[in-house]
Amino acid sequence: MNKTYLRSVGFGIALLTFLQLGCSSSGTKTTPPPVTPQITQFSASPTAVTAGTTTTITWATTNATSVTIAPAVQTGTAALPTSGSATVTMTATTTYTITATASNGTTATQSVKVTVTAAPIIPVITQFTASPTDVNSGQTSTITWATTNAASVTISPAVPQSDDSGPLPTSGSSVAPILATTTYTLTATSSDGTTATATVTVNVPFTLSLSVSPATITAGSTATLSWQITAGTATALSIDNGVCSPCTLPSSSATVKPNVTTTYTATATASDGSSITAIATLTVSPAPLGVIKHIFYMLQENRSFDMYFGQLPAWRTPRLQAAGITDTSTIDVFNPSVTLTNHNTGATVTPFHETTVCTENLSPAWDESHHDVALTGGDGAWTTTTTFTASDFSMNNFLDTTNNVAEKYDPNGTRAMGYYNQSDLPYYYDLASFFATSDTWHSPILANTVPNRMYLMAATSFGHEYPDNTGHPLYAAPTIFHAMNNANVSWLYYYKDGIFLSNFADFQDAKIGPKTFPVSDLLARLGGSCSGTPCNADQALPEVIFIDSASGGSGLDEHPDNNIQSGAAYVQSIISALMQSTAWYDSIFILTYDESGGLYDHVAPFMVPEPDSYQPGQCPDPNNGSGGYCAVGKLGGQFNLTGLRVPMIVISPYAKPNFVSHVPRDYTAILAYIEKTFNVTNLTARDNYWLQNPQYDMSEFFDLTNPALLTPPAGAHASSWTTFLNPQTTAGTCNQQLESGP
Repeated sequence: MNKTYLRSVGFGIALLTFLQLGCSSSGTKTTPPPVTPQITQFSASPTAVTAGTTTTITWATTNATSVTIAPAVQTGTAALPTSGSATVTMTATTTYTITATASNGTTATQSVKVTVTAAPIIPVITQFTASPTDVNSGQTSTITWATTNAASVTISPAVPQSDDSGPLPTSGSSVAPILATTTYTLTATSSDGTTATATVTVNVPFTLSLSVSPATITAGSTATLSWQITAGTATALSIDNGVCSPCTLPSSSATVKPNVTTTYTATATASDGSSITAIATLTVSPAPLGVIKHIFYMLQENRSFDMYFGQLPAWRTPRLQAAGITDTSTIDVFNPSVTLTNHNTGATVTPFHETTVCTENLSPAWDESHHDVALTGGDGAWTTTTTFTASDFSMNNFLDTTNNVAEKYDPNGTRAMGYYNQSDLPYYYDLASFFATSDTWHSPILANTVPNRMYLMAATSFGHEYPDNTGHPLYAAPTIFHAMNNANVSWLYYYKDGIFLSNFADFQDAKIGPKTFPVSDLLARLGGSCSGTPCNADQALPEVIFIDSASGGSGLDEHPDNNIQSGAAYVQSIISALMQSTAWYDSIFILTYDESGGLYDHVAPFMVPEPDSYQPGQCPDPNNGSGGYCAVGKLGGQFNLTGLRVPMIVISPYAKPNFVSHVPRDYTAILAYIEKTFNVTNLTARDNYWLQNPQYDMSEFFDLTNPALLTPPAGAHASSWTTFLNPQTTAGTCNQQLESGP
């Protein structure tokens, strides 16, 4: 044998010996470790169930060759997988145990408990009906019910039963009297307390009545509207035309005072959302034809027609058209391209929309106003000219005189050309569109407030061109209030801040001075309260009501320096109170301004009769030592020329709708209309001028046979003027630094 073979044989014998002896360094034999099964999950979800419901048993193992779960979680003889899940229907509380077995017979176990509670007993309502389901109040309906699995039943509200002391049967019927719509609720309860409910409704149709008494009234009177719900039950009631929403249930009444025939509709709503209606018509007869019981007149301060209403035509036409009215009127307003020059500074300006609702003051005094209108021949011509036509005035010097009063922000006087429009004065623009106005209405003289207001009181300034200083003699000129007393005409004088009448001796008259009251008294009377006692405004107000401008601390007179919007809102509060009062149907309210305030207007003054024999500076009252008494200006002129145009609006049910007068007048025509209406003797030749010339009489503004403006026009779709007219905003910017024109 060769050596290689012998070596191989020897290696094999040695290897066999090593394997037989094992690898122990000690030389002893070792045994492999046993295989141990592991249960990594054994759970039930849920672990608490109701009998008859299911739970899911889930398990997972490792090193297991087989698993068993006791009690069994599946049917049949198939072996369970070593990991898996099974859904089991539970009938009783059970503890499940899993046993996992490895290949070498080693086992592991784990348990999970599923708690089972008894299943509830579910009551079932198989019938719950009413027959019939619609009855009249006092009739009956049969309530029938049937249940299964119920230990007891109740019905709410209770129904009659044959045995009043015993429980209702779980199935049965009852004849129930029905007085109003009723919903019955049946509750069935099982032995373990489980409940089921059902409802049934028996309807009683309710009735609604609406009546008004008296059924016919005269405009401005009141009637009582009454309503009543009977039989069924309503959940809500409303009555239109502002009566009530919601209204008191089931019955009540309300006082109504429409100015025109009105049909009221009441709507009652049932719980199911259905509704019924009832109507009542109140016939309103107009006030006796041609009868005006109250004339209100009020003058605010210092505004020219052009600068207040120069934008009115552009607003009126579409505004009236929206209410179904075609505007056929023309209004004389400024040329937007007109250019004025300040002859002191050389600055020029055209009319511009004023961006501030308050500006610095301007001077409308005698000399300034006479210069502003630019008489042919210059200022010196005033001493020699005695008759005038419109062509004698160029109307272009307004910028020259603006610095005759203190100013900070407008050295060129351009603010005299600043105008406002409907965005600034929406309430006034609406009034001037739907009621009556004039584009030829002037102040009585070319001067400032005090001499013009003298004309308002006495139809003359009795020689005065200028205001007198404080402490002047009380003026002896008889006033319109004295004349009304002589004619037995009732009147009241209302003021906000001061009483201009106190400048006259008449104010000391015991029959005149005590008739002056704060404007709060007027608002209270219009609202139906006289010294805290309920009253009828139409009966509590006199024939003539004068409202002094709010010239003073309130700042509500619309004068330059003051906020025009606050002033306009104040005026609105008075007119709105009148419109909502019982006095509205037979009243006239005249709103105007005492003079133009130094603001531009393109229409020249016109000639009028001198009121009396007193020439400028010839004042009849003996001077009591007051400095500056009965002063005259540097420029000449007489009392035979009006002042400039001022805004005016006539507000009344009897005003001609959307009327514009083109007849020249000054506002002493108001005195003349009072004198004509209530048979009062005229004061001077000035107010008599409007009385003796029918074409100048203010009757032109009215149709006393037809109160066409008791309520808004039919196309306006509003029940009252106060809800229809645009309200006066007070949100404008008041900053005098913005007053200058571009």
